[in-house]
Amino acid sequence: MRKRSWLGLAALLAASFLLSCLCGRYPLTLSDLLEILSGQAAGTMKENVFWNIRAARTCVTALCGGALSLAGFAYQGLFRNPLVSPDVLGVSGGASVGAICAILFWGGSAAALQLFSFAGGIVTVALSLLLARAIGGNRYFNLIVSGIILGALANAAIMALKYMADPTQELAVIDYWLMGSFHLAGWDKFWSAAPPILAAGAVLILLRYRLKVLTLGDEEAAALGVAVVPVRLICIVCATVLTAASVSVSGIVSWVGLIVPHLVRSVLGDDFEANLFQSILCGASLLLLADTLARSLLPSEIPISILTSLIGALFLAAFLLCRGRGERTC
Repeated sequence: MRKRSWLGLAALLAASFLLSCLCGRYPLTLSDLLEILSGQAAGTMKENVFWNIRAARTCVTALCGGALSLAGFAYQGLFRNPLVSPDVLGVSGGASVGAICAILFWGGSAAALQLFSFAGGIVTVALSLLLARAIGGNRYFNLIVSGIILGALANAAIMALKYMADPTQELAVIDYWLMGSFHLAGWDKFWSAAPPILAAGAVLILLRYRLKVLTLGDEEAAALGVAVVPVRLICIVCATVLTAASVSVSGIVSWVGLIVPHLVRSVLGDDFEANLFQSILCGASLLLLADTLARSLLPSEIPISILTSLIGALFLAAFLLCRGRGERTC
């Protein structure tokens, strides 16, 4: 069963990757792809579309999908709450404030958007951690409350900045960024986002046993020899970096980090270490499929968060209804 699940996830990711490379306004066929990879299509339009647009976008999308899912999995394990999402500490709100500032005051260049959104997410989470420490008491409760407070402040800042924006130009750019899209994803964004994502992801993977022990509770983890406070802080920082780096290249992508760990645990079974890697594969596949639909369903591209929110909300509703029906049966 476990071997079949891994093969199924690998096949799903490969199929999602292939569809993402082939589908779009300039469709490619399998024969076109073989010609491109063999070098027979050198200098043609389809080679340019594949290498400079389609392949770059596919790699960025898969990278962000895996990163958001891993961040959601880590946060859900840390807080021992399956309804926690990667933006629980306000990282998405902070990234949005940074991106809007880049649009309003620095011309909205791609580099400024990525830099300011990443910095905004990191600063917001740092403030959440400082506020939670200053409050004292239950650490997990304080972290969630601090995230809610900073998220509310970020939303207030977003509304104030949107009120200041030029409604004929800047406001549309801001709204589109807040809905998320990979339409500007290129190799430059991939190479700028990949180092922090891969580094933070590698640290979480190396700490997976300690993260698993933390799900038992602080006292049990300490009794098993885990340095609770440092490990928790490192995991929060790494999950924040994953989320901030992903949001900085795509805008806000809703529900992926919340739903994918649920989907993995409910379908493939509750095995913490296996679920961590399965969440990465499933998250990359889900976001690739959503992005392929976003640029294929209509003549104009649909913002990615519309589709991920629709898929996520329907799945969560179905999951809760099935669980409630099962409990009533018992």
